[in-house]
Amino acid sequence: HPRFEESSRIRASTELNLAPPMRFSTVAAFVAAISTSPSLVASFSPLSPVQQHATQATPITTRNIKRHAWTTLMDDEPSSSSSSAAAAIIVTNRRRARRPTASSLGMSDGGFIDVEYDDDSENMPKEGEGPNWIEKSSPTGIGGSIRSSSANDASSSSGASGGGESKGVDDYSLGISGVSFDTGPLSRRMYDALISVAAKRFPEGTDVPQELVDIYRMYSMDLTAKEATKEALKQNGLEMAEAMGEGGDNVPSELSGWGEVEGIQLVDKITGEDIDGEIYDTFEEAVHDGDWSAGQPFNFIVRNVPASLKKMDISELLNQLDPTGELRKEAKDKGDTMPDEEIDSLRALGDDCERRAEAAPREARDEESVFAGGKGKGYTIMQRSDLLADSMDADGTENRATLMHVMDAMVNHGCLVVDLTDAGATFKDAIALSKMWDANNRFFDTINSDVEAAKSIPPIGVAEGAGSDAAKVGFSTYGEGKMQFLETRLNRQSGALLPSEVVNIICADGSEAMEKAFGIIADVGKDALRVAVAAVNDDADAFLLADSGGAGTTDGGDPDMPSISGLTFEEAEISGVSGGDSDSESSDEDYMRAATRSSEAAALLAQDLMDDGRSIGDANEGSVSMSPHRMCRYSDVNRGFDKKNKGNNSGLSEIFGAHTDTSFITAVPVAAVSGLEVYDEEEEAWLRPELMARTHWEKEMEAKDQDSTALTEKVRTADGEEMDLPWYSRYLVLMPGELMQLVTRNEIPAVVHRVVAVTNGNARLSCPVLLRARSGMKMDTAKYLGQSDLAAPLLHECDGMLMQEIHDKMQPSSFKS
Repeated sequence: HPRFEESSRIRASTELNLAPPMRFSTVAAFVAAISTSPSLVASFSPLSPVQQHATQATPITTRNIKRHAWTTLMDDEPSSSSSSAAAAIIVTNRRRARRPTASSLGMSDGGFIDVEYDDDSENMPKEGEGPNWIEKSSPTGIGGSIRSSSANDASSSSGASGGGESKGVDDYSLGISGVSFDTGPLSRRMYDALISVAAKRFPEGTDVPQELVDIYRMYSMDLTAKEATKEALKQNGLEMAEAMGEGGDNVPSELSGWGEVEGIQLVDKITGEDIDGEIYDTFEEAVHDGDWSAGQPFNFIVRNVPASLKKMDISELLNQLDPTGELRKEAKDKGDTMPDEEIDSLRALGDDCERRAEAAPREARDEESVFAGGKGKGYTIMQRSDLLADSMDADGTENRATLMHVMDAMVNHGCLVVDLTDAGATFKDAIALSKMWDANNRFFDTINSDVEAAKSIPPIGVAEGAGSDAAKVGFSTYGEGKMQFLETRLNRQSGALLPSEVVNIICADGSEAMEKAFGIIADVGKDALRVAVAAVNDDADAFLLADSGGAGTTDGGDPDMPSISGLTFEEAEISGVSGGDSDSESSDEDYMRAATRSSEAAALLAQDLMDDGRSIGDANEGSVSMSPHRMCRYSDVNRGFDKKNKGNNSGLSEIFGAHTDTSFITAVPVAAVSGLEVYDEEEEAWLRPELMARTHWEKEMEAKDQDSTALTEKVRTADGEEMDLPWYSRYLVLMPGELMQLVTRNEIPAVVHRVVAVTNGNARLSCPVLLRARSGMKMDTAKYLGQSDLAAPLLHECDGMLMQEIHDKMQPSSFKS
């Protein structure tokens, strides 16, 4: 496959046959194969205690970067009622898992251990035998709860779109010791955070009303119990399954909505001994009748907690395969990066992207069965105006809803789909893209019918006046003409389209359409880059210390305390529960000032570093834009090896193999024929975003009582003329590239994507824009990304480097330019 100017790591689109017996030249090669081949992983027995009870192989994630949960939302205006005081719970991402068999776990030295019993054994532990225990909440006692069967039925009925495996959710009951799980100190931190924010709602010097204090005490007990339960589940290879609303947003539960809490027993703060006396059935009883106070440990029992088998992290697998570190040393000596290692260099980032592309599944599905999005916020269509700087808040920070939408879509699903018309409010940009599609059609129709016209377009080569050898233009064809590519760029001084010979085919109006479309697409990409970088800068408090001079620690707290990763709060309403020091010297004004600077720095980065084809200041750059606008044509292809692809239900195959791009954002106008697929890491499935756009358009037409099967809509041009606008001209798919991964501190991974073969006789045309960096600009981490210590070590390496040098260093070890 073509490798355009070292921009993409393209996996060979052939069947990978790893039939046993398999032999590896080194043990490191064996470990590398394990990390990139799900079929190999499935051949090994699960290794952790609870996973040894699994009836199927434990699911393993090869995603080695730990990222925050950007799935949300809450009500914009929290109710003043007491029941909403601790709302705004943002939960960790949902994971695919398989169901464990019936088993019960005992307790030893403050931690859960595996105890293996037959289901019918009389020796199986009963409730109450020991302070900490866990068992299935199965009404039959033989595994498989009511929830698991109903949940799985529901998922199978709604998952025909290819959204992955059954969730495998079961209900569990647990007994939790307050001393073992530090419910005292954790409840103190929860309560202090709630009260500190609540106090700001009342005049200075006024106490929080006692009725609200009691409510916050109950909430702090509930939040503490939930986090302790999560920790207990985690120790047993399980993770809590969070409730999701109809719109796909995580739903803040009512008190104890995550499970049925009972048997609450208070513990003496001083001695750590259980307090003899009444056992309370609710947190309200414990607070009112037991006079529980924040910081006091408590034991409890919770029933019917929905949970699924936790994925085995790739690090866990490799650590058990290589307990002495011999394999890691061998890999390091060979210059290889192990898949669980922190990405701490540009070369490691490039190698990780290449590894993830190789690890993605190869099978392809047709439009009826491919995954086309879910209910989450990240799957909804973004309106163009929401990304504009004009939509930022008055204080100069990014709009919270926009920020969360962009991050949810890109972090969790690998792409953001944008409607250029704002749901049909304005069609100016969509009309411009429809003219771009006319030029695209004209070009390929001409060169495929006129041999001389095809010969008139120069082959791909370095553009005259380019400031980099990577700035190439020209035409290439592959696979006996079944893949055709025209690489175009803009001359930044004149704005003219290169290569100039293409104008003879698409004419002046077609050239003008391409130039205008490029500008529209680049502006959308620039806005999305600004929002994403601002989100990560702010989340990392990257500009906090520089402003406040306060303690401002970002990683304080007791490392042994059960994690509260599932808890965060919305802006100024409820904030501060992040595991940091509660006595930080940074004020609300410091945080607000830092957030504003985060947004300003992100806007500077997008303006200075992303090449939008325009000249800026004294930038040391050539006359040709580094960001190509590519015309692509993929014709009907069936390579004959599709039948070998296990799980392939369609006879389809990859035509342009899985890869990532060395870009900030690759912006792909939605095409008439779908075929672009991004690997959705949350769903662990190939997602076809063009189908998301089409569904959005069809629903809008139906809401307007218009014919959605016509695939066009009547609109008026700026001259007042009526035209039929193709539905797809309204939408852009934005995909994060490797430079986006770099400037977001590995928070947004460069998405693995591909093109699947077209088999219905209609060629797929595509016009992607790869928004790359200005080659002559230098990376200034302090200017664009804040504190250098937070950016270490990856961004330390590229600080002060030319963007062209960064581009070159990110190329994988397997590629030599």
